[in-house]
Amino acid sequence: MPYDVVWQRYLMAVLALLLAAIALPMAAAEALRAATHQSAPAPETVRAEAMLGWLRGDLWGAYALAEAERADAGADAARQAFRRAAEKALSLAPYRPQLWLRLAKLYESDPRRATQFNAVVKMVYYTAPADDAGMADRLQMALSAAGSPDEELDEFARSDVRAMIAHGRLSELSAVYRSLGAGARVFIEHAVKSIRPDLASSLAAPG
Repeated sequence: MPYDVVWQRYLMAVLALLLAAIALPMAAAEALRAATHQSAPAPETVRAEAMLGWLRGDLWGAYALAEAERADAGADAARQAFRRAAEKALSLAPYRPQLWLRLAKLYESDPRRATQFNAVVKMVYYTAPADDAGMADRLQMALSAAGSPDEELDEFARSDVRAMIAHGRLSELSAVYRSLGAGARVFIEHAVKSIRPDLASSLAAPG
């Protein structure tokens, strides 16, 4: 048998083994997912699914959100588990604005992540539609003191203020305004005055 034919057969066999090594865990992850999602699965189960389907961003995202619920309760181990799972999920499937937003909130409370905070908040904007349901949350993150001054984030924030006024989401804008520090409030006041000066005086009023 010619040497080049033998070499090609070995190459095909290696490729087949590699494909099987990828496909079998994915199939196992899907089988586990189908078996356990009759009811709300525990984070440990969702983690097992993600590790089996290690190339699937949706499974890592599901695991991240499962850990996020425990992280909201204040468990530091859950926060770190959420961070690792969210970073993995977003590296595989980056078009998930709500996951970017949750990650930004985690980074906001962690001084060690200050240099990454702005980049994560920008990803919320890059991946979300203009009138996204999470607009108020992302505006609050954009104007947070957690990151360093950033002209691009400032422009994103102005766009959100304009959109919230245009879509009649004034109570949400007021809530964001009242939740922020003095510097961010001045920013919103100036943005509102440039669009609808008559609304600036109502920002501090509860919605």
